[in-house]
Amino acid sequence: MEQGWDSEVSAFFIRIVNAIAVTIIWMLTASTVGLYAGLAVPGRYATWVTVLFYALLVISFTALVRYLRKAWKKHHH
Repeated sequence: MEQGWDSEVSAFFIRIVNAIAVTIIWMLTASTVGLYAGLAVPGRYATWVTVLFYALLVISFTALVRYLRKAWKKHHH
């Protein structure tokens, strides 16, 4: 990092970049699996497959939110 940066500012910037990166990776993965593989399209596969996809999507989103909350709470004094 640049010499003039405060360590707290640097850590804050890294947390922001990390949160954005993890969220984008989650979004790209969900979109790719859902749209490219066709799991998000009703009628393409059996109903239980589509329901399972959306259930896993909700579970993974909940895990993402918990991860982000924990990451931000851990560094907040």
